Amino acid sequence: MVTVDDITGFFLDNSSEARKVTKYDFKGVPVIESWAGLCKNGRVIIKGRIHNHEKYPQGVKINTSSVTGYFSEKGHVYVTTKNSIYELGSPLNEVELLINFSDFKDPRKVTVWN
Repeated sequence: MVTVDDITGFFLDNSSEARKVTKYDFKGVPVIESWAGLCKNGRVIIKGRIHNHEKYPQGVKINTSSVTGYFSEKGHVYVTTKNSIYELGSPLNEVELLINFSDFKDPRKVTVWN
């Protein structure tokens, strides 16, 4: 079972500011910015703002379905759900959490990076 701490640690260990373009890059994969990992009903979801998605306007707030896995490729970190793959951009920081506090029903289960 995937946990928020698993994704957090993996992101910190594998993301890179200098992301390299390789033949394995997933072109057109939606990116979730200002994201937070949440435990909801015993399952991990990602909440954030989606970019480069064909069905959503840029920057609209979304919740993913349950995260089923994660991996990295050349400094990019990706999460998978049952039907989708997302790249994780910059995580939510403490200032954004305070501004968006009402969006999180149980802030004790939110993972935040500085």
